[in-house]
Amino acid sequence: MDYKESVSFIESVSWKGSVPGLERISALCDILGNPERDVRFVHVAGTNGKGSTSAIISSILTSAGYKTGLFTSPHLIDYTERFKIDGEDISKREFCAVAERVKREAERMDDAPTEFEILTAMAFVYFSENNCDVAVLECGMGGRLDATNVIGTPLASVITNIALDHTSILGDTEEKIAAEKAGIIKGAPTVVGKVSANAEKVIKDTCIKHGSDLISYLEAPVDGDEVTRRGTSFNYNGYETLLPLCGAYQTVNLRCAIAAICVLKNEGFAIKDIDVKRGIEKVRWIGRFEKLSSDPVVIFDGAHNPDGAEYAAKTFGVLFPDEKAILVTGVMADKDYGSVAGILSTVASRVYCVKPDNPRALAPEALAGVYEKNGVEAIPCPSVSDGVKRAFRDAKREGRAVFCTGSLYMYGEIVSALDNIKNS
Repeated sequence: MDYKESVSFIESVSWKGSVPGLERISALCDILGNPERDVRFVHVAGTNGKGSTSAIISSILTSAGYKTGLFTSPHLIDYTERFKIDGEDISKREFCAVAERVKREAERMDDAPTEFEILTAMAFVYFSENNCDVAVLECGMGGRLDATNVIGTPLASVITNIALDHTSILGDTEEKIAAEKAGIIKGAPTVVGKVSANAEKVIKDTCIKHGSDLISYLEAPVDGDEVTRRGTSFNYNGYETLLPLCGAYQTVNLRCAIAAICVLKNEGFAIKDIDVKRGIEKVRWIGRFEKLSSDPVVIFDGAHNPDGAEYAAKTFGVLFPDEKAILVTGVMADKDYGSVAGILSTVASRVYCVKPDNPRALAPEALAGVYEKNGVEAIPCPSVSDGVKRAFRDAKREGRAVFCTGSLYMYGEIVSALDNIKNS
């Protein structure tokens, strides 16, 4: 198969959507010879912050000399983004070869695997065939029944945070969602980020049940952390360090990652303090309070639930005090977009509502109505490109920043729209 054919195969089963359960992925891994048993993993779950935390852990391990795999989701532009070794995306040639192997075995199954299960199996094959020393594995959704949870006991489990999202599948309370995320706990030490007391109790009880040491993100040897437009500056064991990722939420992600690295050091990994510093300073992770343009300033953040929106609005307020943004936003109809709109309205002078390229997306007219109820002028746009053009024009004229947020699915279209503006 060529790359287009490989993607067509993967997307041909997307109609099944999310179908929780480990039966299909277990069967697929068995047929493939259980490649997941060839690799040691750090397993990362959480409502928000999973990707950033995973990227930081991976970069530190690579800096320390370990051949490190990284599996994340979703991709923002290309499927190859989901599979990395030592920070480099899988090549399209390797992507096709791995997809071909998984396709051959998946087609033998009576109960066909879902898109995410196929991608997870591809990650296992890719990391195994490349003899990775360790891989950082991000859960797609939940944890207990997530396809990534087919692995055995990891080196460490990480739960970044707990917030209400995917409530129709994971549960409608923080405690229920925490129980699903805690499903990745299997005896290895567990790092937990900033969670409520009720969620922490669920995680703590699960740790006790499985004999797992519970480690708070606050135990990471970090102090003096400060959010700036350049990233997150902090002191790590005497090293002044800059994480080149903006966002008030990155301080928690950073601490979770370093706490997980401390677990690995206790497991015998040879990771020096200078490796931690260098690894953090080399982290690259797109779509999380990322500056896409300087004149005018254009920020993209993939906040898509109330918890993420709170942090996004807080970060904007810290970095752009006493300013209001021109917002470009689109959301999925199955999200709590009412709460998100209420939060983002506090930092918006005007809103251009768009529809991300996804069948689950909410109509711009409906989203504009929600923002109008929050007292903010809102204009529905026929396309993401149109919304970006109009916001960019207004920002130039008014001296404001453009803030694009609401869904990671908009990222590629927004980047493309900005490129067209700059090249016109």
